[in-house]
This record gives sequence, structure tokens and C-alpha cells, in this order.
Amino acid sequence: MKKKNILDNKRFNTIINIVSTVILIVSIIICVNVVLSAKADIGVPNFGGYSFMSVKSNSMNPTFYKGDLIIVKRYKNDGTHEYKVGDVISFVAKNNTGDHYVNTHRINDIIEGADYRAYVTKGDHPKAPIDESHVPASNILGVYTGVRVAKLGNVLDFAQTPKGVVLMIVLPAALIVIWQLFSYLRSLAVGKQVVNTTATATATSFPMPQQYYPPAAESEKEAIIQEYLRQQRAEEAKKQQIIEEYLAKQKELEEAEKAKAEEEKIKAIIAEFLAQQKAAEQAEKPDSTDGDTNI
Repeated sequence: MKKKNILDNKRFNTIINIVSTVILIVSIIICVNVVLSAKADIGVPNFGGYSFMSVKSNSMNPTFYKGDLIIVKRYKNDGTHEYKVGDVISFVAKNNTGDHYVNTHRINDIIEGADYRAYVTKGDHPKAPIDESHVPASNILGVYTGVRVAKLGNVLDFAQTPKGVVLMIVLPAALIVIWQLFSYLRSLAVGKQVVNTTATATATSFPMPQQYYPPAAESEKEAIIQEYLRQQRAEEAKKQQIIEEYLAKQKELEEAEKAKAEEEKIKAIIAEFLAQQKAAEQAEKPDSTDGDTNI
């Protein structure tokens, strides 16, 4: 018995296509995030009003942890959005060397003046101190939505390194291209083999008679013909019945007209006879003046 090739298994090919499509989509998303992160001023791209950020420290434990991916709702940093105490905000801060970075802490207090409004922030970790620098509204990027994916931030950070770009973008894309090329060439080879096999079988086989019907087909054909003839006879019988009913009705009408004519004829004869009898009686009656005598 010939062993079936796994590449001919439809389920296997379907699974491979689905997996390759998912890998391609993830690679494209990672690639877009890396490109936009490189172009963004502070390395935080904006996807339709949302940003995906990786957590760099444990200062917000247990709200989220280092290495998690969090989603932040972006707002314009022109002071139009009002933040309140308890909001977890992402903002631009400065480290000890004067370099800018993005920090995400909870608003602990609000400081307001005549023309000034700033926010006091602190991490959720019990040992986290209050941030020394107050955060002006112009430095706030947005508010944490509460959505996080554990450890996915580490994946995005790794994808932004040269090694990560090769392993998570270049390599998967190359493997998918190679697989698609292999599938295409194999389909061409299989199609050519099928064409050659069909041509050989056609050349060596004997043509069947054009009007050949197997026994089952003959009996079915006869049954169809008999059914057609039965329907034709039924239609003819129905037409004949309609014609006969019409002739019978016409005959009844003629008989009725004939009987009416005979009746009118008899009435006319009787009327004529009665008129003659009355005339005869009047002729035989003596005149009353003929019997008078003059004295």
C-alpha cells in the first residue's frame, strides 16, 4: 500500500496556512510598532488614539508588573482634558542625567494656582515614594485603560533590538515566503503530473458507445416514457369529457327550445279552434226580430 504524503493532507495544509497567516500578521504589527516607535519623539507611537507601552519597573505593583504590556488612552497635552485624583497617567519625565523617558504612575494630588495646574504622582507599590517632580498637563500623554497583557512588553522590547528584528520580523517573513514558493512550485508539478496521467489514460482507453445506457438507466427511461404517456391520456380524457359535457348541454338547450316551440304551436291551434267554435255558435243563433208578429 502506497504511503500517503503528509503534504497532500488538506487538514495539514489548512493548519500551515492559518499559522503562517497569524505569524505574518503578528510580524507586520511588530514591524509597524518598531518603525513608529523609532519615528515618535519619545518612542511612544499613537495607534488611533491608543498607545501600547511596556512596563520597565515594578513601581506600580500590583496594578501591573515589569515586562507587562499596557494600553494607554491618549489625550491632547493642551490642558483640555481634566485628570482627577486616582487616574493612572503616562507622562514624560526626566531622569537624573536629564534624559526624557515615559513614566506611568497614579495621581496622588492636584496642585492648582491662578495660571498653574500640576499633578503629584506616586507608584502603587507600598514602598514607592511620591515623585519629586510635579507633572504639568502638557507632559501627560494619556490615561491607563486598565488593559494589560502579562510579559508581552518584554516581547516588544526585544523586537526593537537588532536581534529581535531578525528573529521576529525578518526570519518569519522569509520562512513564509519560502513556504509559499514551495507550495506554488509543488502545485505546478502536481498539476503537470495529473495532466500527463489523464492524457495517457485517454489515449489507452476505449471510447464508450455514445447511446449506451446501463440496465438501470433503460428501466428509468421506460418509466419516464410511460408516465409521460399516462399524463397525455389523462389530458385527452379530460378534454373529451369537457367536449361531451358541452354537447350534452347544447342538446338540452335544443330540446328545451323544441318543447317550447311545440307548446306555442299547440296553444295557437287551440286558440284558433276556440275562435272557430265561437264564430259557429254565433252563426247558428236565431235573430230575435224574426219572431215578432204585428197585430
